[in-house]
Amino acid sequence: MYPRGRPAGQAASRLWCSLAVWGRCLADFRYKAFISYSWSDAVWGKWLHHSLETFRTPKGLIGQDGAHGPVPARLHPLFKDREEEAAGSSISDAVEKALAASEFLIVICSPRSARSQWVNKEVAWFKTHRDPAKILTLIVDGEPGSPDAECFPKALTHHVGPDLIITDEQADAPLAADARDSGDGKRGARLKLAAAMLGVGLDGLVRRDERRRTVRTRIVVGASLALALVMSGLAYVAIQARDEAQRQRAEADGLIEFMLTDLREKLEPVGRLDALDVVGKRALAYYARQKLTSLDADELGHRAKALLLVGEISNLRGNSAEALKAFQQAAGTTKEQLARDPGNGQRIYDHAQSVFWVGAIAYERKEIETAEREFREYKRLADRLLALDPNRAEWQMESSYAETNLGVMLKEQRRFEEAEPAFARALARIEKVAAGEAYDPGRQVEIGQIMDWLGIVTGELGKEREALELHQREVAIYDRLLERDPANASAKNRLAIALQFVGAQQLDLGRLPEAIAAYDRSLAINGELRALEGANTEWQETAVRAQLSQAEQLIYAGRNDQSGDVLARADALLSRLVLSDPENDTWSGELRFTLAEVGMMLALERGDLAAAGKRSREIFALLDRLSETMRSIRAVTAHRLRGDLHQRSGQREEALQSWITALGMLPAEGQDLERVLLLRRLGKSQEAAAIKAVLDRRGYRHPAYLAVR
Repeated sequence: MYPRGRPAGQAASRLWCSLAVWGRCLADFRYKAFISYSWSDAVWGKWLHHSLETFRTPKGLIGQDGAHGPVPARLHPLFKDREEEAAGSSISDAVEKALAASEFLIVICSPRSARSQWVNKEVAWFKTHRDPAKILTLIVDGEPGSPDAECFPKALTHHVGPDLIITDEQADAPLAADARDSGDGKRGARLKLAAAMLGVGLDGLVRRDERRRTVRTRIVVGASLALALVMSGLAYVAIQARDEAQRQRAEADGLIEFMLTDLREKLEPVGRLDALDVVGKRALAYYARQKLTSLDADELGHRAKALLLVGEISNLRGNSAEALKAFQQAAGTTKEQLARDPGNGQRIYDHAQSVFWVGAIAYERKEIETAEREFREYKRLADRLLALDPNRAEWQMESSYAETNLGVMLKEQRRFEEAEPAFARALARIEKVAAGEAYDPGRQVEIGQIMDWLGIVTGELGKEREALELHQREVAIYDRLLERDPANASAKNRLAIALQFVGAQQLDLGRLPEAIAAYDRSLAINGELRALEGANTEWQETAVRAQLSQAEQLIYAGRNDQSGDVLARADALLSRLVLSDPENDTWSGELRFTLAEVGMMLALERGDLAAAGKRSREIFALLDRLSETMRSIRAVTAHRLRGDLHQRSGQREEALQSWITALGMLPAEGQDLERVLLLRRLGKSQEAAAIKAVLDRRGYRHPAYLAVR
């Protein structure tokens, strides 16, 4: 993307090629094209980069005179975002140098890129420093000229001044390829861009590519079917001919491995992984018939590798049931390998990977019992590795990963007492590794993530001060990282989220000014990110969460007008998110529910019973949009607030019934704040006193608790 933070007007004076060598720069490009796109269109950027770099010019055209000189055989390399940076160089230098060293500029056009200031700056730079005729566009979403869904960045359709300022004077839009099904389609768009970059006619290129595609598809499909038949024959011969079983089995294993590796590489680019379905199914049936004890070490290795590949392909194609079967068979194979050589660290590691995949797929399928069993076995194997060599960083990290996976699964089931020690062990292991290696930003982010999980479960267990310390340590990690790399957007986003957890813990400890300050800083950092890429929905969601929490805190502080303003901003931003993806249950369910909940609190605080009633109806209408676990928690608050509304409206009996309902929905343990609030409303002071004593001992001082204490 375009270098950030540069004052407007300076870019024009910083040319990477002087006038004396400019001609040489134009003639000798390092990159065939620079791909400019919004981060929200990263999937399209990846597709276009791969699609053009793997494009092969038809043989009959190579070397012919094209509009740009002799037609090349390939269209590579292409520059796509920061992946091409040289180590140690700044973002500004890398991107500007890449623009200067690119023959073409390809702009991926969508409403997100049209709003992206960085895409506009990249186009403006190319227009003022290079040949505007070498700008190509790929439409992936939106409509040119639409007031609501404009897809062309303004820099494309308007003249740009020498100081990179985009004027209001209209300019002709460049050549556009339309990758949508309603336009050229992906294949047609790819050919249109390729023809423009090669300098050849589109019709001729399409005809030649169609002939080549037909021949290639026939060869690939024919080969896959032939190979499948050969595999079946070899498997049959291996079973029937006992005297040649080992040789035939080795050939069959090698053939399967070929089909799932080399053949996969040929089929995947043309979208024909479905041709491997028959191979995968035959492979699973073939291996299911094998007796593991009859295989030697090499045969077991072939079997395990092929089964893992079958599982991977099945998982990629969305067939989790077949993937789970393959990974389970792979685990059986690596278990046999380990049984033959139990002290071999590599055998333990290989088996651990198979076991992890079984657990991961089972967890995705909500088969929690199987997932937990496999994750615990993965942890046991990682502990064995650590026992073999406690100082080996690779084994320490494997143990940390195993503890983290188990902890996350337990946390999601709200089994916090079991999750806490798992995260604590994971943190200790990874911190030991980090202490023995050079500073690694990626490792620091991993440490911060584990601290975050540990802080969450520690807070859920009622240890607010410990949770606050963990989240503050996490904040310090990201602050140090940003001191080294101020432009690290990922670290900024993690910091903004960590500050929200700090604010939540400060609130539980009764430190309301500190809590509000933490959310202020979180929103300020998030605002910097959204100024860079306003269409990034992850950052927008982070902002909505912070605004909703801050609106609630401002109510506790008695600053109702400010709370209303913050809530209105959250409502506007959330509405845009829901409009962009109405099927996203997190936005249209969980966050909408929280917005209504805080809105009802504010209405009750203001004495606006009509608005509170409207919010209450909205809350109960949204309950069904929540997950089962979240619904059981949030329904308690919904009934308590409805009881408060009845009480304010003079409907005492209805209020008591709502509070009794809410109390009956509470689990046997946990949710102490809600329990105290409901017991006090129901006049059960003696029962509330026992819980208050526990809360007081641990220093719990949430404003809602203090109000009834």
